[in-house]
Parts: sequence; structure tokens; C-alpha cells
Amino acid sequence: MNIKSITKRTVAYIVLKVSATLGGGFVVGVEVWQAAAVAAFVGLMEVAEEVSRAYVQDGDVSEADLDEIFNGFDGVDEDPELGDR
Repeated sequence: MNIKSITKRTVAYIVLKVSATLGGGFVVGVEVWQAAAVAAFVGLMEVAEEVSRAYVQDGDVSEADLDEIFNGFDGVDEDPELGDR
């Protein structure tokens, strides 16, 4: 398990999560820093949950497991109807 790779990919996912949440927080009146903090925490916990699931399955988190985990996060914020256009 490569901690550096997991860290980099987690930070990238958190950036995506935060950028997608900031506008929504502004619309409902939440402070920008609070919306960003909550989104970062949620993103971190999503990654931790998936890595933990991979570890529980066989006691190891391989590069293939990491690729599967992070590829599963692709397109999380996409609108499926936009793909049809």
C-alpha cells in the first residue's frame, strides 16, 4: 500500500468534493468555509470507508484495489442526463 499515492488521490478527491459543494452552501446561506470543511470531511470519510472495505476483504490494499476505489469516484458529481446530449 502506497501512502503517498493514497494521500495524493484523496486530496484530489477532496478538492473535487469541495468545489462541487461551495455553490450549494452559498445558496442556502452556509458560510463558505463551513461548506468547504464539511465537504472535505465527507470526502475524507468516503475514501477512508472504501479503503477500509478493501482491507477487510483480504487484509491488504493493493494498487488494483486503490484503482478500483478511486475509479469508482469518477463522475460522482456528473448529471447522467447531460451524458445523453
